[in-house]
Parts: sequence; C-alpha cells; structure tokens
Amino acid sequence: MFIVVLVRWLLGYVSFAGEGGFPERFINLCVKAHIPLWDLSRAGEQLTGKTTIRGYKHIRPIVRRSGVRVHITGKRGLPFWSARHRRRAGLIAGLLAAAVVIACLSVRIWTVSVTGNAEIPAETILAAAEELGVRVGAKRSNLDTAALAESLLDNVEGLSWAAVNIDNCRAVIEVRESTPAPEILDTQTPSNIIADADGVLTKVEVYSGTAAAEPGSGVVQGDLLISGVVENADGSQTLHGAQGNVYAEVTENMSFSCPDAPFLRLSASATRYSLFFFGLRIPLGFSPGEQAYTVERYLSNDELALPVGILRERAEVYNTEYTLENKTDRARFAAARFAARFAELWTDSVILHTALTFDFEAEDPYISGTVLCEKEIGINQQIFVEKISD
Repeated sequence: MFIVVLVRWLLGYVSFAGEGGFPERFINLCVKAHIPLWDLSRAGEQLTGKTTIRGYKHIRPIVRRSGVRVHITGKRGLPFWSARHRRRAGLIAGLLAAAVVIACLSVRIWTVSVTGNAEIPAETILAAAEELGVRVGAKRSNLDTAALAESLLDNVEGLSWAAVNIDNCRAVIEVRESTPAPEILDTQTPSNIIADADGVLTKVEVYSGTAAAEPGSGVVQGDLLISGVVENADGSQTLHGAQGNVYAEVTENMSFSCPDAPFLRLSASATRYSLFFFGLRIPLGFSPGEQAYTVERYLSNDELALPVGILRERAEVYNTEYTLENKTDRARFAAARFAARFAELWTDSVILHTALTFDFEAEDPYISGTVLCEKEIGINQQIFVEKISD
C-alpha cells in the first residue's frame, strides 16, 4: 500500500467534487475509458474522489455525457510541489544534495561494534579490525567478511573464533575467546614454602610436602612453613616441590599524613576540536601536541551511536610546584592515601579488627593505627641442591 501511495504522490493527483447529472453513469464511463478513480464517496448530491493528472485531463468528455459538473478541490504530489517552489533554487539544490549524500552513505559502514569478548578489550579488536579495513566510512562491497574473520584470528591473540557480519550499515564483529590452558604446578623442582610476613597462623593446608608449623603458632618473615623434604618409611628423604596454602593473622601498620614535598600544578593547556563525519576527520585548529588525550562525543539515540560527532583533543603541562597549605586539603590528601591502602587490604585479605586514630584538626592532619587481617602469607622458595661428583 505504501508503494501505491508513493507512486501516486510522485506522479501527482487531484481531488475533485461533482454535482448534478448522473453520478453512476459518470463512474461507469470513467471505468470504460480506463481513467483511475479512488477514494470515491457520496454525500447527498455531491460526489467526491481522486484521480491522476492525466485522468482529469480526459474527464471532460465524460462530464458532458453524464451531466455531472466537476471542479478541482485539491492538488497533491511532486509535480505541483515542484511548480510552487520552482523559483527556490537553493531548496531544490539542497534536496538534490541530500539525496546524493544519502545514496553515497547508504552503501558505507556507519558503526562497528564487538560482541562476545570478555577478557580481550573491545578497543584491541576494533583497532585490529580498522587496520584490516573494517572502519566507519568503509564501502560495504569492498569487505570480504570471510577473509577479515581469518585475519582477525591471526592479528588478535587469544581469539578462537571470529565472524564479521554486515547488517545494512552496521558491522558487527562476533568473537569467541580461547580458553587458557590451566596453570601446571611445578612439583618437580624442590622448594619450601616460607612466611612472607610476621603473624599468627590460622590455617595450614598441605598438598605436597611436610608441615613445619601448626595453626596458632607465631611466625616471622622467612620462617619455614611447609618443607619440601619428605621422609620415607625406610628413613630416607625425598625432595619435592612444596605445595599448600598458609593463612595467618597479620597486623598492618597504618600511618598517613600529607608530605611537605611540593606537588605539580597545571601550568599550560591546549585544546583542539575536530568534526567527525563518517570516518572523515576535520580539525578546527592546530594540533595540541603528541601527548594530547582525546574525548569523543557522537550523536546517539541511547542505543546506537551515529558516526557523526565532535572530538576534543587536549594537552596539559604540569610543571608549576606548590604545597598544600590549607589544613582541609592536607586532611583530604591523607584520607585518600588511607582509603587506597585500606581498599587493597579489603581485596587481598579478611579484615578482623581495626584500631585507628584520625586527627584532622591538627596542624598536620594524620591517620595512624593498626589493622588486623587474615591473609595468605606463604611463598615458594627453591631448595638448591649441590651435586657431589664421585
């Protein structure tokens, strides 16, 4: 139905109204003369309908034979629109230019996306695909999807399968990452497990070797926890690679303040904006330098980003020294350092108890105290065996 409406609009049509005479004879004569009529309706003595421009020109003889008085009530379509705007050359030129641009862009790639990746960053895959020709603005007919998929497997380490699918103006790169081989534990090289920190043991799990310390005992850094020396039933000894997990309660000392060393402040900056249009980058100024970072903003509808936007390149130079004189700023600096360290402990261990002092009102604000946590402290240390020649 849409095609019919579009064709009628392109060719043009008129709406008419007729009164008097014999409407039925008028319709029958139009059908016999192959004059198209549609949207016919009758209200009282008035007949309304629509026909093509050519059909209306041939309707006069039929009007005389049927006695129906016909007049035009409306004109629609491209021919009439063009006639009304024939003196607006700029508008016509703009429409023609828009049609040419749309025709050119409809055969090119608008967006490139990646699906199926988990460990490999999408930026890495997109960069490799761009080197192979899969980029915004690329002509779709020039892309050999099968060859591109094979090249991606060769250029991006960690992929086991890849496919490049072209969906209208979108290029979707589907990937599957290879499963890494499990880490093989070295049980052949003789080694011990020693303590990496001072603490009180809470759990000793021995998978290979002989336990040299029991839960509840205190150890210092470097103490033997699991020995790689295993005594056999006949009294002989065999060297193994000790394997196991050793957990201990460890006290971490916390002391943070703001140093008197100078900081660096922003002293100069340069910014350049660029227009991005379907792969074409138009800089609006001079380059800010090689160390510039880029912020990209594209037109989007919250689901799909169009390849039209603005790029901002900015370079900053920090070489002006200054010190934090404000007590509030010094307190914030100390708090930020403490928060970063506490987050590391929270990630790597189990926090059992804290005993901390916060003094942000002092001239030199500080945070100090201890944090008791449980974590794994065992590390492997190789046993070096000296061979004695005969």
